[in-house]
Amino acid sequence: MKGLVYKEWKQNRWFILSMILCGFTPLLVLLLLRGEIPNADNTALRIGGLIAGFFAAGALQMMVLRGDDRKLWGYWITASADGYKGFLRVKYEMIFGMIVLFLFSLQFVDMGYCAVAADIGMTDVGSISDVALLLGFVQILFRAIDIPFTYRFGNKKGSLIKLICTVILAIFLSVILILNADNMDNITDIGKKVFNEHNSSLILSVGLVVCIALYYISYRITCRLYLKGVEQYDH
Repeated sequence: MKGLVYKEWKQNRWFILSMILCGFTPLLVLLLLRGEIPNADNTALRIGGLIAGFFAAGALQMMVLRGDDRKLWGYWITASADGYKGFLRVKYEMIFGMIVLFLFSLQFVDMGYCAVAADIGMTDVGSISDVALLLGFVQILFRAIDIPFTYRFGNKKGSLIKLICTVILAIFLSVILILNADNMDNITDIGKKVFNEHNSSLILSVGLVVCIALYYISYRITCRLYLKGVEQYDH
């Protein structure tokens, strides 16, 4: 197992460390665009940077899966002492660690910026830590979907199938929103009542447990699909 951990660190250490840089994206966007957009809201710019960092971190997390969709590697790791389950476990743990590192970096930068803003008298600066935490949960769910597709169908084919499923889901959700356009105010009011200050901590705790559970289920699914995927890899 130590050999697999060393291999992943040696091959992907720059992707792992890049999670720290992605955490600085909200601050970078604020510094770059604050002068370009007059009267821009600082919190809105930082949330925009947060979303940009979210997508950048997600793309880098998926980069650590490149090169694994090869038959020779699949057969070799299956015959090794740790087996493909040990290999997949290290991959899942590494990607989860990357997400945690990204969130810690975001939280550190956000707290630092809010502290400096308070010291210089900027009373209108709000924290974006709650938004960052929610996006972290979303990132865990996305990776729980991405990884099985990648190992079952390979990088290229898996990305194509996932894209088709995403488009179908987006169309389905758009149709639902259009059909319920008249009830959007009621839906918004319900959402505000559910996500109030009293329930937010409970919802976040339950959300974390659910995301980790789904991530583990994803690992178990990938273990079941891995050998079928190896048989269909192109090379």
